[in-house]
Amino acid sequence: MTNDATKIPQATAKRLPLYYRFLLNLHSSGKQRVSSAELSEAVKVDSATIRRDFSYFGALGKKGYGYNVNYLLTFFRKTLDQDELTKVA
Repeated sequence: MTNDATKIPQATAKRLPLYYRFLLNLHSSGKQRVSSAELSEAVKVDSATIRRDFSYFGALGKKGYGYNVNYLLTFFRKTLDQDELTKVA
């Protein structure tokens, strides 16, 4: 059994859509950046867990600065395959 470097825990994967929806709301309200503490309060997930979840994808934020909302949205849109429009009749 090989360990794939892009493999993320199932619990983390389940939380990604939650983060994505909150980031969409932040973006639509014009917010440019968000801290893990703000994310934690909104999605009811411990801020250390959020930082650990994000760390699976590399350095997404900066200590003391937080996370760039637009960058995270773009990143998660690609990660969650939400970057294509699907026409539904």
